[in-house]
Amino acid sequence: MNFSDLIKQLVTKQTILDPNKPDHLSLVKKIYGNYYAYKQIYNKMYSYYKGDTDVMKKYLFITERSNLKINTNFIKKFIKEEVSYTVGNPITYESRNDDSSIIHDIEYYTAHWDELHDTDLMKYLIIFTKVYEIYYLDSNADFCSKIIKPTEGYAYVDNASGKVLFFIHAFKNDFDTINTYVDVYTDEFIYHYDGRFNEIMKPTENIFGEVPVSVGKLTLEEYHDSLYKDIKGLQDAFETNFSDISNEISDFRNAYLVFTGCQVDEEQIPNMKKMGVLNTKDKDSVIQWLIKNINDTFIQNTLDRQVDTMYQIACHINHNEKMQSNLSGIALRSRLIALENKCELEEKAHKNVIKNRLRFLCMYLNLKKSKNYDYKDIKALYTPNIPQDDLATAQMFNQTPEGVISKDTMRGRFSFITNKIAEAEKVKKEQQEDATFIDNLPNSHDDNTNNIGGGPNAK
Repeated sequence: MNFSDLIKQLVTKQTILDPNKPDHLSLVKKIYGNYYAYKQIYNKMYSYYKGDTDVMKKYLFITERSNLKINTNFIKKFIKEEVSYTVGNPITYESRNDDSSIIHDIEYYTAHWDELHDTDLMKYLIIFTKVYEIYYLDSNADFCSKIIKPTEGYAYVDNASGKVLFFIHAFKNDFDTINTYVDVYTDEFIYHYDGRFNEIMKPTENIFGEVPVSVGKLTLEEYHDSLYKDIKGLQDAFETNFSDISNEISDFRNAYLVFTGCQVDEEQIPNMKKMGVLNTKDKDSVIQWLIKNINDTFIQNTLDRQVDTMYQIACHINHNEKMQSNLSGIALRSRLIALENKCELEEKAHKNVIKNRLRFLCMYLNLKKSKNYDYKDIKALYTPNIPQDDLATAQMFNQTPEGVISKDTMRGRFSFITNKIAEAEKVKKEQQEDATFIDNLPNSHDDNTNNIGGGPNAK
């Protein structure tokens, strides 16, 4: 059977992938080879995020001269800003059918997750333009998730349906950092191999009935439409120029003293240096430092132009620039338009992963907790992590005629409310407590209590 026929059968469910079969294993090995080829590119992208740039590795050293290497990581700065902007505030959920129980269960059954999970997911999505999320049950049978970078795994996806046919996860054991191990996720089982695809343990049953993986993709162009590809050259140029000028400054310590029209006894040089006095016999002698004349304006303009270009290409604004003190909130917000548009696209790519995560979570709750949830009923809400004018929002709602905007929508517009459902429950509870308190007050129409505190008609 050739690979195309096998793939067609996998898509139509006419056969189930079994890597223990020779032709199936051949397909897995071929895809693993593709993963390994792309891995080199993704490793380079990740290296730049960590600051291990080509300049830092290959900076030209000059013997007996200053050789400082200055790392200025703009790629990491931009990515961290975008992550903070998009998912700096927790993701909240609402039910399209006002089912509060499903929202409660989402929060309850993911309460044990790392608080940085969603921010890390967004970070790797922006770095690589692709990221994977695996779902599994831990030793306590709790629903869990693990982020897999494209340097660690590869999902073979049917282009027509978007279905993940199988997933390859390559990793190193905590107790063995030399050998590579490979897990292959299929619809029914998870197969475990060593680096040469020799089975090392029995397959693990997959309870979900499909490959438990979400594929996050920021753009169809992938690597070619990444922040790394856009500003790598500028990042290298800035670090090179910045390191060069810093070394020029340091080399001023090694400037040469030139004696013209005279001779100096070498044995007297230490005494001259100690006393700070230079003495010559010839009145026409000239003693001066031999230094370079560096055009600092040209250098500064070059560095500023490189930094400004990086900010423009990355769609960011430099918050260190001085602004007018009388700028309005609208004017300040307008400077963020390009960044907001970019982050909106990143948010949509992140939300695609969240949707599939919720699908597997509902599958888990229906199977293990006897629920009857539909993931399509859940809507994920993102709140940008930027200063909000809550006073203007409150004034707008106050001036809006009653019945035009629901209270639920109003609550969602305030930056300090992260969970509309929980906030609505708090308000309802307070109203019930207030009503109970009023009901328990003494009857204001009782003659014995009507004039408590005295007065002209007090008895």
